[in-house]
Amino acid sequence: MNLITTNEAKCRDCYKCVRTCQVKAISIQSGHQNQMHARVIEESCIQDGMCTVICPQKAKVVKSCLEDVKRIIADPTIFVAASIAPSFAAHIPQDLTGKIPGLLRQLGFSYVGQTAVGAELICLEYLRENPAGPTISSACPVVVNLVERHYPHLIPYLSRLVSPMIAHGRLLKKQFPESVVVFIGPCIGKKGEAQSDAVQGVVDYVLGFKELWDWAVQAGIDFEQIPDTGFDGYNPGPARLFPAEGGQLLASSLSTDIMDESVMTITGLENCIELLKNLSGGSAHKRPRFMELLACDGGCLGGPYRVTEEDVYFKKQRLLDFYTSSGPADQPSRRPSLPAAELYRTFINRKQDLPVPTPEQIKKILALTDKFLPEDELNCGACGFGSCQEKAVAVFQGNAEPQMCIPYMRKRAESISNMVLRAMPDGVIITDEDLNIIEINPAARKMFACKGKVTGENLDSLMDPAEFQRVIREKRMVKTEACYLKNPLITRHLIFPLDNRVVGIFIDITNELKQREELELVKTQTINRAREVIKKQMTVAQVIAGLLGETTAETKALLSKLIKVMQE
Repeated sequence: MNLITTNEAKCRDCYKCVRTCQVKAISIQSGHQNQMHARVIEESCIQDGMCTVICPQKAKVVKSCLEDVKRIIADPTIFVAASIAPSFAAHIPQDLTGKIPGLLRQLGFSYVGQTAVGAELICLEYLRENPAGPTISSACPVVVNLVERHYPHLIPYLSRLVSPMIAHGRLLKKQFPESVVVFIGPCIGKKGEAQSDAVQGVVDYVLGFKELWDWAVQAGIDFEQIPDTGFDGYNPGPARLFPAEGGQLLASSLSTDIMDESVMTITGLENCIELLKNLSGGSAHKRPRFMELLACDGGCLGGPYRVTEEDVYFKKQRLLDFYTSSGPADQPSRRPSLPAAELYRTFINRKQDLPVPTPEQIKKILALTDKFLPEDELNCGACGFGSCQEKAVAVFQGNAEPQMCIPYMRKRAESISNMVLRAMPDGVIITDEDLNIIEINPAARKMFACKGKVTGENLDSLMDPAEFQRVIREKRMVKTEACYLKNPLITRHLIFPLDNRVVGIFIDITNELKQREELELVKTQTINRAREVIKKQMTVAQVIAGLLGETTAETKALLSKLIKVMQE
């Protein structure tokens, strides 16, 4: 199962995930009833998780292992160790930061340690190794995915050191053989890292802070009663500031001076990509000796698997406050250690080779949305791609649909609506709020015997505008059963507001009313004839003896006429 999937029932053709994804690892494909849905392209996805955050319908679903963790913790024979990322102080409600170890123990964890211990180990190893060439930090799994899947030629620049999560996981496996290690942090990419071939089996499960919080709430934990206890094991020093911008530089005893050209800290995926592009292009600028790249804005303080929604600056202050209030670091003599070999890993080229269309193929795809000349290419980005050419390439590769072009679909919809308007047998007049005619269909022109241009003129040149004025004033639909125009026609009106316009539909009911009047005449004649019959019969009753023959003849004649009238 992919790490990030789409709930198609919620996905609504908005393309917001395509616009947000910096590497366009989103495929838009037509599904049931030609509805288009987004699918994450696992082979290209760098697992930053931003599509799960920005999706307005919450249609992106991250694979969760929470139920597996609950099941394992419920087994008293299994030793379950928690490794919690140092950014918890910024992502968990402030009044509970000191209670996190106690909370995890109440949930059933046997051991609660800090991932910052692993961060300190890799920082010390970097200083010992002291690489000479330009080095890109490998602590952020999203940056590692970005290099492996989209800039594999830069793999030699990646630090061969494992991430703090893997270093701490290996340490816990060494200290507690047969234990199950659960990492808890703000990063979706960590779920993918834990399953990668290079480090698989080190960390068994990865939970987000949001998953942990939901678990605690569902378990009915009384947060007020949680004891304020410390973490198990070694308490590191500056490595606890690893989540913030420059945290790795500080923990590695590297320069944090912004004037020092040998080091650089970059946060935010767009900025990281720009740096990698510069490195790829052989920029003449001096390349730093060490580059700390973190995909989230503000570093791990901006991770997507968060509980609180404060801004990154407030979170940084909370991290600093917790660091200064949580006591001094333990003596170096207490620091655990790992063999140097366990602090390294390998990277591989995982770039997906996709077919590239020829210029002629691109031209044909663009023509599907009426783009025949360069000036037809608006490059508006509404579809999510940076340009029409880029979208055409995605269409060729099967990751986009031609009808994703919003301007084209709007033009097509307007064209269809105009065809319907022209074909309608009923008259339609559309005016602005000043009752100037914007649109009039052929049926309305015929009704009002229009000659020459009518659009732009005021409605009062055709009819009494009182009902239109009423709609503008009351902002509601008005229906009139019969209205006599300046010409012999009689119409039924349906007038309603539409944004800052007024639409009037006129249904010709002249013949209908004529038929109705004729029917009323027949009814009246029938009633009158019947009354005559009754009157005659009463007279016959009085003089039946003398006039029997004559009355019978008249009755027959009258009833024959009645039958004939009814038949007509």
